[in-house]
Amino acid sequence: MQLKTILSLSIFLSAAFAVNAQTDKNSIDDKQEESRKKVKSSEEYQETEVNFLLNYYEQDGDHSPVTGGQGTEELTNVAPSFVVHIPMDSLSSLDLNFGIDIYSSASTDNIDYFDTHKTSASSKDARAHINASYSHQLMNSGNAYSVLAGFSQEYDVSSYHAGGSYTFNSKDQNRSLSLSGVYMSDKWDLLYPTELRGNSNETLKDDTRTTLTFGVTYSQVINKRLQALFSAEMVSQSGLLSTPFHRVFFDDAFSFAANKTELASRSHIERLDDSRIKIPVSLRVNYYLSDFIRLKTFYRYYSDSWGISAHTASLELPMMVSPSFIVSPFVRYHTQTAADDFYEFGQASSSSEFYTSDYDLSDFNSVKVGVGFQYSPVMGISNFKSPLRKNKVAQLKSIGLRTAYYDRSDGLNAWLVSLDFGFTF
Repeated sequence: MQLKTILSLSIFLSAAFAVNAQTDKNSIDDKQEESRKKVKSSEEYQETEVNFLLNYYEQDGDHSPVTGGQGTEELTNVAPSFVVHIPMDSLSSLDLNFGIDIYSSASTDNIDYFDTHKTSASSKDARAHINASYSHQLMNSGNAYSVLAGFSQEYDVSSYHAGGSYTFNSKDQNRSLSLSGVYMSDKWDLLYPTELRGNSNETLKDDTRTTLTFGVTYSQVINKRLQALFSAEMVSQSGLLSTPFHRVFFDDAFSFAANKTELASRSHIERLDDSRIKIPVSLRVNYYLSDFIRLKTFYRYYSDSWGISAHTASLELPMMVSPSFIVSPFVRYHTQTAADDFYEFGQASSSSEFYTSDYDLSDFNSVKVGVGFQYSPVMGISNFKSPLRKNKVAQLKSIGLRTAYYDRSDGLNAWLVSLDFGFTF
């Protein structure tokens, strides 16, 4: 997968894993939650929750967009992060998510592919990020609102975002409707392939990407066993949507493919439309098969103005092996059509207005399979003196492990392992 996509997703995946871990360990058996209420006072519920997550990702493939749709896609990414939930009072809370992505990429190392004296400086880098959100529930109506903001920085991109949401809750709290909006801006240092630097015909006009996201989500508890959530978004992007160090080779490059010096003279920068509309629509349905087994299903349809349409479906089966231990096998399938302007190596025409050899925009199918483990005893795993509150006891409440294998029809494959340590202070 494209490096920027992986690193951007890592923030969301880290937070999602922490949230899912909390949901899985508390929701399968309501009796477990009731037992917690019996042994804790209301004051003790105003605890700060901290999840430390350590994600490891590695991939390999042979269709790197940095070298025109052919060449290594080998990459490793280590991403430690913290997800912190701080109750301000009975109605308000503050959530923080911060961490760093440390990656090593053979693909980005090939930005200087045609430079005989290239170094490996671009093969390793780091990305730091922080996100914060404030949530408040209105006492009279039961509705809620939240505001959020965040920032990230790596060697060639700095990003910030801000947004908010408003949620209408029914009186019985069984139905909710949320409206949300997020603004994001990415500022790029335009790092071109070494052989194209200084070539005024091979430059991009923008160095900023703007993204606006508007979403609506409706959730309902249908009965004691069945819950459903529907969501739809419209995402509008404009500005720099091409990646400046992605190469494309036109249909005159095949005869020079074996000659590195001649091939360098046929190199071009990826060019994509400077506007894009994305529309994903999804449905989640959770069904309690028994007090100990839950079926989680997900389906999403995606379409965008670049010509891609996609279907994604997943199944997960959290099973309570014991009151403290949950096992969650899962599978995810994805299929998509290619973007109108995607070309394999040596297929693009010089007469085309837009062109890319990024296989994230190609026609492919993918399968992801894995399993999660969650250990969370009712009384916690261990207690220790709280560093945040005097005369208070902190607790290691849970340990989670999630691992997955990803395989794509274009030859890309990947492994992902996530560790989650849940604490209260």
